[in-house]
Amino acid sequence: MYEPKSTTWPKAGVPSEALAEPSAAPLRVLLAEDTPISAEVMLAMTRYLSIRMDHAANGLDAIAMLQEAASEGKPYSLLLLDVNMPILDGVETARRLRADGIGPDELPIIAVTAATDLEEVRAYRAAGMQAYLEKPVGLEDLRATLKAWGHRTRSRSARSRTAAMEALKGQFADRKIRTIASIEGAIERDTIDEELVMELRTLLHQLAGTAGSFGDPELGEVAREQEAALLEAFFADADVRPVLKAAQRALKAKV
Repeated sequence: MYEPKSTTWPKAGVPSEALAEPSAAPLRVLLAEDTPISAEVMLAMTRYLSIRMDHAANGLDAIAMLQEAASEGKPYSLLLLDVNMPILDGVETARRLRADGIGPDELPIIAVTAATDLEEVRAYRAAGMQAYLEKPVGLEDLRATLKAWGHRTRSRSARSRTAAMEALKGQFADRKIRTIASIEGAIERDTIDEELVMELRTLLHQLAGTAGSFGDPELGEVAREQEAALLEAFFADADVRPVLKAAQRALKAKV
């Protein structure tokens, strides 16, 4: 995780000196995350910590939910914002919220991302985010973040968390099988159109975003590399079939 040079850009589990003590009142957290299984992992962890968290599938949905909650007098107190999302990504979502006058005192925004190079971190800060959580997000990092940004946590039974995580592991195993099967099916087709390429890109993107949470960061990196190669070939108007065959081999080697 990024070690801050000053308190103006803290890592997510370190509070700013300006933050108040954690409130005893139940506060509302919103997660914007496009990958369903990644969202379920985060939701399972917040349920374990007895924190209320809602989920938006993209930046536009997050903005709408924030606006609706504010109009009802029940505003969200923290936004966990996935950086890489379709429709409206995290950086642009944060920019729009800050441009609308929603300041960090009203709504702290924490980037959730695997992209933590210095220039990327600077972009998050420039967009109006206060810190970041590095993917894959672990329970203790999430607990520290919630506590640092004013949210009291308490743990439920370990048994309930274990059962939830086992179910999610099953979903992840199915996702790996489905991704490889979809790539194999595409290779066998006579034509591979844009819609199919984008479907395969989404599957690779979702696999890349979740593998680390299930103890397989190498698989996540392979999926991320293959996603980039597929898009590069597609936008260069090249034949994507060799790329898909390479992706098939690479993923099978890691499964």
